[in-house]
Amino acid sequence: MPLRFEGSGQERFDALSKIRIKQSVMCVQPSTLECLALVRGNTKNRGTHRMLTAFMNSRRVISLVITISLIGGIAAAKPHGRPSQKRKPALRTARFNSRGGSPRARGRAGLKYNKVRVRGRDGRWRWKRVAIRTASGTAHTAGVYNFLTSSWSTAQSQPGLNYTTEPLVSPQPAPVQPSTQPGADERAANSAVQPADRAAPNMVSNAVSNTPGVPVNTLVQAYVDSLESRGFNSDNQGFIVETLDGQVLASHNGDRAFNPASVVKVATSLVAISKLGPDYRFRTSLYTNGTVDPATGTLHGSLYLQGTGDPAFFNENAMLIADQLNRNGIRAVDGNLIVQGLFCFNFSTAREAAAKAFRAALNPDTWTAAAKAAYPRFLSMKYAEERASSTGDSGARPVVGPPCLKISGQTITDSQVGTAGLRLLAVHTSLPLVRVLKGLNDFSNNWMATVIGSQVGGPDAVERFLSTEVGLKDEELRIATASGLGTNLVSPRAMALILRKLIAYLNKERLGIEELLPVAGIDAGTLEKRFTDVYRGAVVGKTGTLGSQGASALAGVAFTRTRGPLVFVIFNKGRAIHAFHEAQDETIRKVITFCGGPAPIRYNTNVAPRLSPAGAASQR
Repeated sequence: MPLRFEGSGQERFDALSKIRIKQSVMCVQPSTLECLALVRGNTKNRGTHRMLTAFMNSRRVISLVITISLIGGIAAAKPHGRPSQKRKPALRTARFNSRGGSPRARGRAGLKYNKVRVRGRDGRWRWKRVAIRTASGTAHTAGVYNFLTSSWSTAQSQPGLNYTTEPLVSPQPAPVQPSTQPGADERAANSAVQPADRAAPNMVSNAVSNTPGVPVNTLVQAYVDSLESRGFNSDNQGFIVETLDGQVLASHNGDRAFNPASVVKVATSLVAISKLGPDYRFRTSLYTNGTVDPATGTLHGSLYLQGTGDPAFFNENAMLIADQLNRNGIRAVDGNLIVQGLFCFNFSTAREAAAKAFRAALNPDTWTAAAKAAYPRFLSMKYAEERASSTGDSGARPVVGPPCLKISGQTITDSQVGTAGLRLLAVHTSLPLVRVLKGLNDFSNNWMATVIGSQVGGPDAVERFLSTEVGLKDEELRIATASGLGTNLVSPRAMALILRKLIAYLNKERLGIEELLPVAGIDAGTLEKRFTDVYRGAVVGKTGTLGSQGASALAGVAFTRTRGPLVFVIFNKGRAIHAFHEAQDETIRKVITFCGGPAPIRYNTNVAPRLSPAGAASQR
């Protein structure tokens, strides 16, 4: 028979049985002391019973924690399989598609990315994510800054900013005396450009020397030897050399289409300069609907900025505007800044971001690091402005310290242009288009090429112009981007024809090819460190490099002693980009040597860009 206790003893026995059952489930055995404490019914052990209950509850928690830890350890010890390839979230893709595909994301090394519409070999259009360089700290953009600043400083044409002669003052105070508009002094400065100041343009003649020509096989063999000596298969490469009248001296895969990379900028430059003219200037106009209080220097009203897509408008240009307004008594605007039209600023076409950056550049209190770095360039440009536009006291107020224009209102952007009821305050004009294209090509700036390409209708318009005006065939031409990014296709023969058309157009305007493309070994940029020996100044061309496509190219004009200027095009396909550069340079050296040696052009980089005859006449 089971042992039974009387009274409260039975209850304690039942409690002990329950504890044993629960502890057997938790794999925990009660101690002898705990059992005796429960069996004995002494009142002295009631406190011990309560302590024992709390202790057992804590042991349950500890056991549960240990169990979970063991399970987690087993799971962690299992080998991990290959992670699943998940698709990128739609939000990330949407960021690239917003605002017309403007570069909004950053990748490795601070690079920005852009969505570029490209056309593949099958003829289908697609969007491709490509890396573009940032505007600060890179050769493609920092070099353009310095080039355009030096061009501005040496320019002897009209000043870049004209102030209107109409006073914008309130009826009560005395009127502000604006500066006199440049006129005769400006024309005198334009006429000061004499041939002695600059070497005569290297007019390229179509006449061919009577010297016996070089056998075609010799030039082709020189090209093949340069490739094979570096382990390249010549079957995937293109090469052509022509005279200016179209006589082919050497050709290898001349009709086969290759990716020309940035050499596409030559075609973009031809279309832009043909449609807009070499002396075309981008205008950025300032309007207002208010009046000026000369006592406080405050413009009571809003400031309207109307842009035309000037790709060479930077912090220093904004400082020029602020400085000119300060000289005419305007130091503050109590209205809004309203930006209209196509406005570019600091390599950005995003209207809202460009407008805010322009406003920040007007006030030294809000200058960014890039604006502070641009201040010396502004001083150089300001000195050039003063030298070109004044022969004495112009009536403008002297300004001490950095220019400052404070705007108290909001920054508003509007794609529409409306100047009804507004008064013209000032007009900022860029350098001539031929000079902007020179900086673009010297440093192969993709952003500037895209902006200028959009000014003439985009890649489709460039391709259509080359087909109708130049006479290229569809099978040897496919333009997907105006900058050379993406998959473009051009044959060496087609690019040689584009170069000959460009030279003919420049000759008609009495301009040299060196005023549009970089001179090897002389101009800063992509050809600065190439042909630095006796061939320095004998090669004018455009490079092309696109590592993602395995494309490397060099096209331009080689100036020789016996054969005169020769048009050459080299298109390479492969992965060893730097080795291709060596093969290209070696090939062109051989071509020049076979044709009597180098004949460097007369070229001076420290002089003002010349105007074409039509442009010079418009300044008289």
